[in-house]
Amino acid sequence: MRRRLSVLLTTVILILCVAVGAGAQTEIGAAAPTEPLGGQPAPGVTQSAKDLDAQVAYQRAFEAVLWAMPASAIYRLRVGFLELPGMADNVILSYSGPLRTIQEAITPNQVTPYICATSDLRNGPVVLEVPAKTNKAVLYGQVVDAWQVTITGVGPVGEDKGAGGKYLFLPPAYKDPIPTGYFPIQSSSYRILLAFRSIPLGDATAADAYAYSKTLKMYPLSEAADPKPTRFVDGLSLPVHTLPFYDTRALQDIHDIINVEPVQSRDKVMIGMLATIGIERGKPFNLPEKYKTAMEKGIADAYFYMQKMDTELFASHLYWPDRHWSFVMVPDGQHGFEYVTDDAVQIDKRAACWFFFTMYPKMLDEQAGTVYLAPIADSTGQPVEAGKTYKVRVPKDVPARQFWSLTVYERATWAFINSPLGRAGLGSFNMDQMQKNADGSVDVYIGPKAPVGLQSNWIPTLGKEPYIWLRLYGPEEAFWNKSFKMPDVELVK
Repeated sequence: MRRRLSVLLTTVILILCVAVGAGAQTEIGAAAPTEPLGGQPAPGVTQSAKDLDAQVAYQRAFEAVLWAMPASAIYRLRVGFLELPGMADNVILSYSGPLRTIQEAITPNQVTPYICATSDLRNGPVVLEVPAKTNKAVLYGQVVDAWQVTITGVGPVGEDKGAGGKYLFLPPAYKDPIPTGYFPIQSSSYRILLAFRSIPLGDATAADAYAYSKTLKMYPLSEAADPKPTRFVDGLSLPVHTLPFYDTRALQDIHDIINVEPVQSRDKVMIGMLATIGIERGKPFNLPEKYKTAMEKGIADAYFYMQKMDTELFASHLYWPDRHWSFVMVPDGQHGFEYVTDDAVQIDKRAACWFFFTMYPKMLDEQAGTVYLAPIADSTGQPVEAGKTYKVRVPKDVPARQFWSLTVYERATWAFINSPLGRAGLGSFNMDQMQKNADGSVDVYIGPKAPVGLQSNWIPTLGKEPYIWLRLYGPEEAFWNKSFKMPDVELVK
């Protein structure tokens, strides 16, 4: 009897398990999806762009402009210099006076004259002989590669420490023996550009500083045994055009850059993408005409995007919390301006940084030798606008060991506003010409028309939106501890 009951129970249990299993399989089978998980957009989603090739052309052009910003800006500077009569690689462009408003460049100063030159190391190493500091003048400046990375400084901040010497610029992957008696400087690119200033010392004049600048020498290493005399061009009376383009000429520039310079590992992905818009190494520029309009829209939008990023950048770096002055030089995490980390190339941040500035220093120390401040708004918190007149009161005792200057650019271009007056800036070097207040301060007026009787204190804007820069050369402790504060810009009318 017990055995029969045991067999019966076992049979019932087996039947139930089979039934449950069969039911479970039926239920799972009924709920199984008829489509695979993933692999396509959600049901009902359709192609948003009518022409995907045009969409890709727009995107690639947009990203190309951002990616290439440092290289494009310095390339345009190179091209602009070489277009001047008499200029060529290894010829020195030495200005006999401060720039005029006919010279178009990104945020230059109108205080001390510039000394510039370009070189192309594809023809071999190049020598630059820098004179020693004298009792009349000294050189300050830097040399940058094709991506605007500083490869050396000169003068007291350079390899020669003010004692002068021969700098030897070496092309990428240079393997030949390096002769003695030089400061060897390895470049990561073939094209390089230098920008120096000759600073008068003591009672020396600007003419003394200019004469000192013309003791520079530049020539190929192959001619070192008997170098030809260095040629100089004074560009003071010559218009120069060095601003980047924001149409398809920007893509032509990028094509020229990548077809000369070595490809760095960080850039391979972008260069691969550029092929879809006619930019390839070793091939002629082949812009797909069918998508020219799409690319032009992408390039223009990249310009507006960088303008937006800079507006946000300036607003996020106010120097005094109760004023509207921004500290505009914002370095990367390594206190430089390359924006390349172990993990990423920060293309957007790099583009915003180089969009409105050229020739950054290699590193920005905690207490920089020159600081740049710009107002993001007037004293009422309203943005500085085109067509209005503003007043900037500069206190008597600005904490700058050397001097201060106030320069006005057009916000749209970051270049001087070219006016018949030729004036884009005023500063402590103009104090003898400006009218001062009773307390020793000075009011600088910025607007379309000079206030009555105050033309000497006026920087014209011609109705364009002004971008105001205050530079302090040799800022002192009162600036760094913030016991000194600049008054806000005031709207006059």
